[in-house]
Amino acid sequence: MKKTLISPKGSPAVLALALASSCVYAQQENPSTPTAEVPETELAPVTVSAHEGTAVPYDATGVSVSILAPEELKKEGIYSVTEALTTVPGTYVLPGGGSSQRGNISDLVIRGMSSQRYVLSMMDGMRLDGMNSDGLVTNGFISRAPMFGMGTMELLRGAEGAVYGSGAMSGVLFMETPEGKGTPSASVFNEYGSFDSYTGNFTTQGRSGKTAYFLSSTYEHTNNDIKYADGSKPTLKHPARFLNWSQALRLDHYLNEKNKLTFTYRREDASCRYYSPANSYGSASNSIYTFRTNLITAKYQGEITDKWTTSLMAGYYDSDKTIGARGSSVSPWIYELDNVQIEWRNLYKWNEKNRTTAGLAWTRTDFDTVNEDQEQKNNGNLDSVLSVFAEHTFEPVKGWTNSLAARLDSSNVFHELFTLRGATNYKFNRERTRVFASVGRGYAAPSAFQRSAATYKAGFYEYYGNPNLDCETDWTVDFGLEQQWMKDHFLAATLFWTRAENAIGTDSSDYMHYYYVNKEGHQTYQGVELTARGTFEHHWNTGYTLAWTLTQPKTGDDEQVVNSVRQTWSADLHTSPVKKLVTGIGLVAAVGRRGLDANTRLDNYVVLRWYANYEVNDHLSIHVRVENLTNEKFILSQGGWNTPSDTMINPGTAVYAGCTVRF
Repeated sequence: MKKTLISPKGSPAVLALALASSCVYAQQENPSTPTAEVPETELAPVTVSAHEGTAVPYDATGVSVSILAPEELKKEGIYSVTEALTTVPGTYVLPGGGSSQRGNISDLVIRGMSSQRYVLSMMDGMRLDGMNSDGLVTNGFISRAPMFGMGTMELLRGAEGAVYGSGAMSGVLFMETPEGKGTPSASVFNEYGSFDSYTGNFTTQGRSGKTAYFLSSTYEHTNNDIKYADGSKPTLKHPARFLNWSQALRLDHYLNEKNKLTFTYRREDASCRYYSPANSYGSASNSIYTFRTNLITAKYQGEITDKWTTSLMAGYYDSDKTIGARGSSVSPWIYELDNVQIEWRNLYKWNEKNRTTAGLAWTRTDFDTVNEDQEQKNNGNLDSVLSVFAEHTFEPVKGWTNSLAARLDSSNVFHELFTLRGATNYKFNRERTRVFASVGRGYAAPSAFQRSAATYKAGFYEYYGNPNLDCETDWTVDFGLEQQWMKDHFLAATLFWTRAENAIGTDSSDYMHYYYVNKEGHQTYQGVELTARGTFEHHWNTGYTLAWTLTQPKTGDDEQVVNSVRQTWSADLHTSPVKKLVTGIGLVAAVGRRGLDANTRLDNYVVLRWYANYEVNDHLSIHVRVENLTNEKFILSQGGWNTPSDTMINPGTAVYAGCTVRF
């Protein structure tokens, strides 16, 4: 994605829209980068990737979107994607991780809809989750990914099927590896902390002539802090240890001022342990999960004429996950995902008031699962999807922007599916007020597990696929108002409503055998997001962010959707009482949590954190952070019906400290 250094006209409106994130900062370019060397484009400098990666003006999208700034979040002691997402309104992510805490699973729930089925994650333009993989890749990536090596991070909320296709019913998490800028430089980050935790990172980046580079390598390990609601703790040493090596590389070469080649490579080699105490069927188990991923993309982006900009991207992504059990009746499982993707995108500017984005996309997904001990193999799940998409943006009068998007996906699994999305926004009151609205349709195709005709086992349970399953679909409507009520202070409110149909679930008569079916009736998700942001520049440069979301996620039986929450809060208050010192307090809270079954209500929580970052000089900064400041205790994950002691509680107070050396 290209960005220019020129500030946008009407920046108050841009800042007002940035309220959609509870922790948003304007991204700043490296001042050492010569302006003349950076090619300008027709695209706005503050953008969202709302067209399969093609940038559009941030204050002209008409959709609910949050932009996160990794560099600013790291100053607040947020070094993982999981923690960063807890700051976004409308989202519910357990602080610290998921069922096995840091490193296993982190379920991102947007407005009551889980990332296991309804949230699409993308990295450097690649779809991370093939429609076959039941959310295993998205949930795992969110849990393990560090903030180092992250550049653009955008979370679009609402039905985005007309733009992104399958899996984008409730939103899209779009991420990019940053482009190198300025004079070549390097940094080394080290942090030690509770639970035998260590994180180290080396990053080097810069630009020389027409070539820019960025390279980041991160190592992390932690023992986590396994505790159970009944007061027990595992007797094994390091029962939840997590290790991860991850690297990110990006190379950009400018053929000339209007044409650029980009290459990215990302990899991950991780492992974590998941301990389960003894249950009524047998002994305790300590499963070892291993994860290996590779992502490669190559992209050409150029300006054919003054009005026509084009890009061509080809990418490959593979993810291998192995679950090996020790001392358990559960046999090892192997999950293998391979994605190949090609996209051609074009932006044509007809005149000052009309522009069209259109293109083609082809995705090939192969997802296999193997259980050798039980002689189970679920392979041959090869999906091929050819997509045609277009979006037209027009501005009939100054300050009023409208867009209409359409997409046709043709698959060898679900044949053809057509989706639409319309959006509008209007800026007035000297661009201090912005009103926007959107309506969109999304869908999620049945996964390989759900449609496979073969029977597969998970422990003592048997699941039966259904090759005749229909796609899940939904309609979402958003309406928002954003207001700059005084200089550097902003308020925003967004109402949302979603109606989902053909939800895929299971029927069972004996709690041991499950059959995948499309549920009758519909599910609804409705609520409101409120955000506030401000800065007191002349009072120690103090700033604040606050986000509150109220959601009513209901099933067709008028019950709350499993693994959802009624209210979420996030807040941050930071100040700089001494030059080069930034310190602050952060908060994440949840009320009205529901577990994995209709009869389970999980306890509420309010988690506080404190952080401080001090720049000793231009080459050295030190930091300290305290997580779960008040030692709050709440249920982290719910045990099974026959393993009540498997209900885990969250980690206690943890202290971390470290330094960053720049040269």
